[in-house]
Amino acid sequence: QRQMCIRDRYAPMLEGVYQNAAAMTGLESWNNAIAQNLSQASAPGYKQTAVAFEGSDLGFRGFESALGQTKYSPAVGASATAALDFTAGAVRHTGDPLEFAIEGDGFFELRTPDGEFVLTRDGQFKVSKEGELVSKQGFRVMSETRTPIQLIPDGGELSAAVDGTLNQNGQRIGEIRMLDVDNTADLRRAPGGYTLWHGNEDSMTKSESNLRQGYLEGSNVSTTREMVNMINVSRSFQINQRMISSTDQLLGQAIKSLGGHA
Repeated sequence: QRQMCIRDRYAPMLEGVYQNAAAMTGLESWNNAIAQNLSQASAPGYKQTAVAFEGSDLGFRGFESALGQTKYSPAVGASATAALDFTAGAVRHTGDPLEFAIEGDGFFELRTPDGEFVLTRDGQFKVSKEGELVSKQGFRVMSETRTPIQLIPDGGELSAAVDGTLNQNGQRIGEIRMLDVDNTADLRRAPGGYTLWHGNEDSMTKSESNLRQGYLEGSNVSTTREMVNMINVSRSFQINQRMISSTDQLLGQAIKSLGGHA
């Protein structure tokens, strides 16, 4: 009966262990997001991963009471949810006619070599050996007709209007396709940009954003904030570790001092 009393009395402490372990799992996810953000802090157009914590229902856990009955108590843990933060990054002047930044919420559309369409805020473009405007990964930049943009060989410097229209020596060669997405929460990272989670192209519309030639949008990562976050994660992880260790030691002492007197 005394052993049952021990289990009854210290069951809430075991719940604390479960909660501390769940918190450590969430902190690990946050630490991974911080590491990714810091590694891409200098990448043009990169959008940081933001992590939010919330309580999660772990159901009910049962334990045996002093009367031999099974009691149940609700268990609550901490879960981490990651999402992309599409806040605009700082725009800087580069003077390169093949670099572009979008003023607004729009995205450039690219086509990968396997035919997939991806969206990006990275306007660091170049000219391929075929004379097409491509991203730094070699993905073709799409025009308003969803075709590659072909530059005129030796046609002079490229100039762009705010609506995306491209000209060489006064001759129109196309218009950079810029799109708005109804809900950016539907976007997922993909090689070279982002894709729609459900592939619903009806949620994309022609953007009214302005195009700025000779400018480039940086990432929206604050390295200072991320370093502070990393310190907070480390401290929180250590606190949860100590809590688990303390609970384990206390339970061990309880079992040692009282368990032998049953």
